[in-house]
Amino acid sequence: MEIQVQYRSAAGRTCRDEPAGLRGVPLEERQSLSEPHAYKGRPSILTKWAAATTGQAVWCTSAVQMDAAMLLDFDPDIVCFQSGVVQVHWKLDSRRGTVEPAFVARTRAGRRLVFAHPPRDETGMEERALQHAGDEADWEIRPLRVPHGVLRSSLEGAAHFSGPDFSPDDHVRRVLLEVFATPRPLLAGAAASGLGLKAPGYAWHLVWTGELTCDWTRPLLPTSPVWASQAADAEEA
Repeated sequence: MEIQVQYRSAAGRTCRDEPAGLRGVPLEERQSLSEPHAYKGRPSILTKWAAATTGQAVWCTSAVQMDAAMLLDFDPDIVCFQSGVVQVHWKLDSRRGTVEPAFVARTRAGRRLVFAHPPRDETGMEERALQHAGDEADWEIRPLRVPHGVLRSSLEGAAHFSGPDFSPDDHVRRVLLEVFATPRPLLAGAAASGLGLKAPGYAWHLVWTGELTCDWTRPLLPTSPVWASQAADAEEA
């Protein structure tokens, strides 16, 4: 199987290379190859996710992809991710095709993750081509993760407070972590903090960042118990 990978250089030029030539290339920081378009006659939409992780817009061509972007943004192990930054072109005998992963991401440990859409063909060629490229480029290929049900609605609620406007300073953060050292309802704890009208937004933000946590198997409501997570405790120590 012949594989070529298309992407943008650091200067923004469109390039093609063999997969091995992309080892260590920060694709997740590069520009998208093209602005996506919603397809007429298909159940798709064109929208974008405002990533709190990087402050950048991540274009999505479906509600499913946008939900997956929300989950990646919530993952504390992901430090950068982007969509539409790579295309894998493959050729085998008389057959050829193109695979465009949903996202490329980088973890805190520097691993490069490539999240694949569900395959469109039944032959397995797309999966084979992407895995071949991943082996050569040192990418970890993963299926697209999408939140469902209670988790999706809870993340969507917390995501409203993911932006910098709700990010607390160090003093406010310490106060809230002390207030929620033991589980208590989110709004009640925020009110007890003495931090004023902005306290609930700050508390929701800490839930989004994972410094406050909850039972994610249950709906996340203003009355839901939340508490300081082990990650927040370790950082404080």
